[in-house]
Amino acid sequence: MAQRYNRAEDMQNPTVSLRDFDTFGDVAAEDDPVLEYFLSTNAVESIRKNESFLVLGRKGTGKTAIVRHFTETGGSTSKALSLRGYPWNVHALRVDGGASDIEAYVSSWRYLIAVELASLVLKQEGAWQSSLINSLDNFLKENYGGSSPKLEDILRPKRLKLNKISFMPSVMGNQLGGVDLERSSRDHQFGLELNALTSAIMDAVRDALSWCKAESLSLHFDELDQGITVLDDSRERMIIGLIIAAREIKRESEKAGKPINPVVYLRSDIWEELNFSDKNKISQTLTHILEWNSATLLDLIETRIKAKLGTSASWDKIIEPELMRGSQPKWNHILSRTFLRPRDVIRFLNGALKEAKKRGVEPILLSNKDIVSSREDYSSYLKAELDDEIRPHWQQWGEALQACSAISTITFEKSDFEREYRARVSKETK
Repeated sequence: MAQRYNRAEDMQNPTVSLRDFDTFGDVAAEDDPVLEYFLSTNAVESIRKNESFLVLGRKGTGKTAIVRHFTETGGSTSKALSLRGYPWNVHALRVDGGASDIEAYVSSWRYLIAVELASLVLKQEGAWQSSLINSLDNFLKENYGGSSPKLEDILRPKRLKLNKISFMPSVMGNQLGGVDLERSSRDHQFGLELNALTSAIMDAVRDALSWCKAESLSLHFDELDQGITVLDDSRERMIIGLIIAAREIKRESEKAGKPINPVVYLRSDIWEELNFSDKNKISQTLTHILEWNSATLLDLIETRIKAKLGTSASWDKIIEPELMRGSQPKWNHILSRTFLRPRDVIRFLNGALKEAKKRGVEPILLSNKDIVSSREDYSSYLKAELDDEIRPHWQQWGEALQACSAISTITFEKSDFEREYRARVSKETK
């Protein structure tokens, strides 16, 4: 991204002072009140068109920002479902003994999704014209005390009550008067009964949706990675179950002509650890991968700049024209020290902005000195980010950094690293 400057250009493109510019944004999307600047990818369009139900990305690539976009700007047709603090231990008991190990939690997730959609459709204008809407409302009130149960409570009851004013689905010709959620993991009837109830709920949801002005409904499952250091078998099967259940609900609704999209947001590294038969098919057809490059990250930052300083503002107008040492543009210098993630770029620029304001020279622009001065603080941030991601899997990774530092060259032999690492690693891990 070469940058050229001359006096004619400067006259035509005057600089814009950062004096009243407070921040390039918060590092975490959930802490930033301005959402649009995160959305410089086509992820939003892909989800809106129901082309994707699985969104993958590294930590810090903007998954939560997309969730917020849909749920805070999409009115009542979208709902965010954060699994931070979710009672996984309770869900682990709701296993379908009649299904394979991989699909042992599909029926419980299908039911949970159906209940969340029922709660959502009850809030839509026109839904109460449906002949089945009272069944939904009565079912939720009977089992959860209201029409908006908390996510963590949906699978908590020991028994789900059914009656003529809610639902009484049949299994093999026998009407159900209730569904026990607490039962032996070897009980093959559990999945059959829960799936029958889910189908009845979803039929009512789709009928109610046909009376609504809303064109679609969407659920957004976020923060599945919270608390995971090691992906054990039980959690892996539950995450796989959610993905399969979301795809099934999406497919069934599309066949019925009712666009309903339960969207799952997942870290890429967790997705890579999952193993099930349809994984590649889902990856190729129904997945959006959040990836950033120089151009899209610049779009992100310029969207923020224009939102704060006016539509005529741009990156080139808030920086001093001199190239960095080695004839490198400032933007390239910053990007080369990030993982090409929005949060890294924002963190670096906020540090440079702080340094520029310390100088107080008008117009306040980002200079080479500001960028260099902010590197130490940014390095501490980046080290902490790596600690969060690596230390749970490799306790001695700090010694590995010390080994690289001791070698003091950009390139080195593997044997050199092993020698320095062995000299530093604790005795317990040798």
